[in-house]
Amino acid sequence: MARDYQINGEVMVQVKGKVGSAIAALTNLGLTDRDGIVTITPNFIHEGIPVDAWGDASPEEQFFLAGVNVSMTLVHFDQDVIEECIKLSQAGAAAIGTLPRAGARMGGGAVRFAAGNNYIGLNLTSPVQSKPWRFYFARLTNPPFTWPIGTRRSHVSLNWEVVPYTVDPWNAGAGALGTVYFDRTLDT
Repeated sequence: MARDYQINGEVMVQVKGKVGSAIAALTNLGLTDRDGIVTITPNFIHEGIPVDAWGDASPEEQFFLAGVNVSMTLVHFDQDVIEECIKLSQAGAAAIGTLPRAGARMGGGAVRFAAGNNYIGLNLTSPVQSKPWRFYFARLTNPPFTWPIGTRRSHVSLNWEVVPYTVDPWNAGAGALGTVYFDRTLDT
């Protein structure tokens, strides 16, 4: 690929959730507003390995995995789909505006899209950009949404966090090795 201007084009946000949810199939959440900005911010976690001979500096660091924050503002969206994402992001709350039990687990020890796993597959696609984004285990994070109401159209802002969830953190002794948290292939 040659160096060039990168113009993604309009973005359709699609989501997919656990079996039995209102978004069990890949579902259009909505289109970004006129500014069309979706911001993808990876969070790499590093920790220094200090030694006394180096004072407060560290001669080496360790990488302690990563996550991603994704923020967006939608203007053409399905309110029912947003509400399903809100419920799933609250560990599968029974209804919008209600809470589950304190301490309810998000992944529940279940594989992706299985009953009990409340994480959402978050997909960003564009007819212009040939490389879509697929985030495996996403949930709305704080503040989960900003929803202005009034006589003008609502530009709803959503904030997502993508985590490196896995059913078995032991992974046959390999830990996080090979765990995928995003790629460039859309969910089906």
